[in-house]
Amino acid sequence: MALNDRLAALLPCFPLRAGPLSALDLTQGSRVLADSGRLHLLLRGPVQIEGDGEDAERLPREQWLQPVLVWLPAPARHRLMPMSDQPMQAFDVPVDFGESGLNPLLDALPHRLVLARRDLPAAMGATLALIVEEVEGQGCAHAPMLSRLVEVLLLQWLRHQLDRMRGGSGSLLAGLSDPALRPVLDAIHRQPEHAWSLAELARLGGLSRTALAERFARVVGQPPGDYLLDWRLRRARLLLREGLGVAEVATAVGYGSAAALTRIFSQRLGQAPARWRREQAVRSRVSAQ
Repeated sequence: MALNDRLAALLPCFPLRAGPLSALDLTQGSRVLADSGRLHLLLRGPVQIEGDGEDAERLPREQWLQPVLVWLPAPARHRLMPMSDQPMQAFDVPVDFGESGLNPLLDALPHRLVLARRDLPAAMGATLALIVEEVEGQGCAHAPMLSRLVEVLLLQWLRHQLDRMRGGSGSLLAGLSDPALRPVLDAIHRQPEHAWSLAELARLGGLSRTALAERFARVVGQPPGDYLLDWRLRRARLLLREGLGVAEVATAVGYGSAAALTRIFSQRLGQAPARWRREQAVRSRVSAQ
């Protein structure tokens, strides 16, 4: 594992999974999609995309005349419309990158990311070429090969997005791209159970306590103590969903007892951990029906 891998502590918790790739048929007019995150490979023919219903405001109308890749990291109801009678080549892939409120990477990404095909970094362009070749070739293990290639493309896109955030502020992506804050965030992500002090975190970043507090708040968008609390509660919900007991979860995320976790969980999320887990189980059963 590379020592400077900014995502090594997060991606195992929130794996990025691509579903089956399928041709996007717009010959009969518009198409509405809503059930998951999406990657659209719009390789030929002008297309318009806009949010639909309650997602109209966060996905304003946008039109593309040239080939583009469009990634909607989180589920959003949206409409795709052809803009001419020209022949089209377009593909759609459902993408699962966890749940908003649980995955901090998902929450830090824009609602819609767009890259023109001509502007793709070389590695992404090569992966896209392999995807197109696989679509046209229809070889054995076709479907899983396409899904894995799409996952590689999205991980490359995530890396590209992080590189673009160097020198930015106000988000986790900017923090992961900051050389002083990267080891601080990595330590928090890897060891939420540790009783991190500001002095310990400052040493990891090679900063004074005052400099770390100021820089962390400016670049990440919240103080280090608030981020640690937020990460602990995200991890707690993931572990509860996996079936761990409240006392086990409390220990795993740095609280001395089930009562301590229940108190902070209820204060920040409005309900006790056990009740939250029951409601999640009910929602899962309903969505599976």
